[in-house]
Amino acid sequence: MSKIQNILTSFGAFWASLWIARLLGAAPDKLINMVIRDETVLSAFAMGVMSSMGRSFAAALAGILVTLVIAGRKSWLWALIVAVLYVVDAPVRHHWGYPAAAWDWLWQSVDLAFPAVACVAAALITARLRGKKGDAEPVVQPSVAG
Repeated sequence: MSKIQNILTSFGAFWASLWIARLLGAAPDKLINMVIRDETVLSAFAMGVMSSMGRSFAAALAGILVTLVIAGRKSWLWALIVAVLYVVDAPVRHHWGYPAAAWDWLWQSVDLAFPAVACVAAALITARLRGKKGDAEPVVQPSVAG
């Protein structure tokens, strides 16, 4: 039963993060307009990261939420469900009136994958910090004489 509960928690975190991403979606538009489109690989990465900034922040929050809510030693693994959902069911649609160039495909791929990377990275960092906090407590070893 706990696996079903963890799966539902992951789906719920994804659903909540989509609403947060919708609220944050308009903020990076000014930053996107500042990206110089000079058809280099670096500018394509910058464009992809900037266009997914709101979804990436929401995905990171979802990864943190899943890691903190789900109990277990490797609770960060459940954030992989959220990351996969961000790639498979992303609310991103690109339509072109002409065939997309390689630069366009690159920034769209980064735009699609960056929120998933942010989710997993935030979950790993949260799990690491959570683990260090738990390691600070002294562990009492059982005596051999018992």
